[in-house]
Amino acid sequence: MRILLLAAVLFAGQAFAHDDHAATGHEREPAAPVPVETTAAGAVYGAVLPKDMPAAVGIDVAVKNPADYLGKTIAFSGEITQVCKKKGCWLVLTGADGGYARVAMHDHAFGVPTDSKGPAIVYGTLSEKVFSQAEIDHLREDGATAPAERELNIDALSVVIPQAG
Repeated sequence: MRILLLAAVLFAGQAFAHDDHAATGHEREPAAPVPVETTAAGAVYGAVLPKDMPAAVGIDVAVKNPADYLGKTIAFSGEITQVCKKKGCWLVLTGADGGYARVAMHDHAFGVPTDSKGPAIVYGTLSEKVFSQAEIDHLREDGATAPAERELNIDALSVVIPQAG
């Protein structure tokens, strides 16, 4: 009977740990940050860029007029100012005027190098995200500074980072 009770407690503990893990967006481990292609614009992480890739919209423009871009899959440009220090599974894309969006790698399927910074183009879908306190705490553990309860979010299919040199 004790063995059965111990097994039930262990199983329940794993289920709760999985639920907490899922609540923070980490249902799966991202792939290693290896480019899927290299273009004239730089190294591409995630999916190969579409042949008809639209011109990038500056993230400041999108922040000032989010209704024009919400729910649309397009390219956004800006500067990488923060990156998940553990897996590269999120980054912050910031514009010259200080507007920003947090970028989550689609389905947590890929990451970017954890030391990424500087200019980037993100191809993905813009939305508004409301974070739970657990998600905010998790972001802080991953190196985020001052995550807000409500932020613009890009579900990234591809991230292009210019190569140095």
